[in-house]
Amino acid sequence: MNRLLILLFVLASLLCKGQAKLEMSPIYTISPASANTPASTVTYSTTVNLTVFVKNTGNATYSGSISVMAKRDTIGGVFLDSIHMVTLIPLLPNDSLQVPLSFTPSPGANGFKVAGNGNTIVVWPYVSGIPTGDSLRSTIWVNDANSIKEIKSNQFKLFPNPAVNQIHIKPIKQSDYKKTILYDAFARKIKELDYSETIDVSELKSGTYWLVIYSDTSSNKIPFIKE
Repeated sequence: MNRLLILLFVLASLLCKGQAKLEMSPIYTISPASANTPASTVTYSTTVNLTVFVKNTGNATYSGSISVMAKRDTIGGVFLDSIHMVTLIPLLPNDSLQVPLSFTPSPGANGFKVAGNGNTIVVWPYVSGIPTGDSLRSTIWVNDANSIKEIKSNQFKLFPNPAVNQIHIKPIKQSDYKKTILYDAFARKIKELDYSETIDVSELKSGTYWLVIYSDTSSNKIPFIKE
């Protein structure tokens, strides 16, 4: 009985104290915008502007500074030129703060690719000791006549498609393939695997997905449907 009373007292104290929690609002703007896709279509010389909103979803007011960070969603992550320090006025529960970000896409192994994978941007707030929520995601499509298209197509046969439990992939030309990354239709990375010609997809929800298969020198993007 005494233990129960102590536990109830601790819970009541925590509830009374409250805690701020910072998350990204799903509402954002990006420019330049594309008419045919929720992503932005740019060249390597275009400045991309994002306006995001940080929301306090906790039950206590937050005051202080936060860093709003942006990375490319790729292996290890690559920081964009959009790490933004914000000094907040007190941010009340359920209030939001507008934060502008900007960067210029860059080519190469550690940059954006033409028609390539790894062009998904993730943005999230960071404060030491404060819980943060899921990140905001957007995709950049690079369109530049002077750049090399880094993803090859029609290099693999995939079956069955649509798939139920497993998919099998057969390369048309043998190469030293290293890994496979599975993305959903919104360019969100689902999982990363060592390269194999058989992949279990039984746990996926019905919908359209992409496999991106990597060698040391190229990437191959393959769409498939999960029933």
